[in-house]
Amino acid sequence: MKTTIKKEATEDYLMSQLEICKTKEDLILAFWFYWVESVVTNSIDFQKVLSNSSVNKWFLVELRKEEIEFKNLIAKSPRIKGREKDWIYCKCISKLMCRFPKALLESVKKKEQKRPHLKVLIMPIEKQN
Repeated sequence: MKTTIKKEATEDYLMSQLEICKTKEDLILAFWFYWVESVVTNSIDFQKVLSNSSVNKWFLVELRKEEIEFKNLIAKSPRIKGREKDWIYCKCISKLMCRFPKALLESVKKKEQKRPHLKVLIMPIEKQN
């Protein structure tokens, strides 16, 4: 599952998703899946990381930092509009592909999924005459 993802490929991916996604939330969700896929090596870890609220919170905080940087860049150059503005947004948020919370990811991947323990009540069968 883990592949080497080039920065250009991430920016291209984000641009294509920007055209497909109807809302910003859809774009962020697609990027979240893409990022998770880049930090795991198998489908079990993918599910664990994808469903972990701590990793998701980390991702959203880091995404917010990059969005603030994007807004600062745009504020300095108000003539940037349209596709060029979208491209700069994708370049800013694609920086997340180079970051990951190593200790947090390792702890999530090591967690075993809890299996419910089945308790079986064994009762002797009485003979009826």
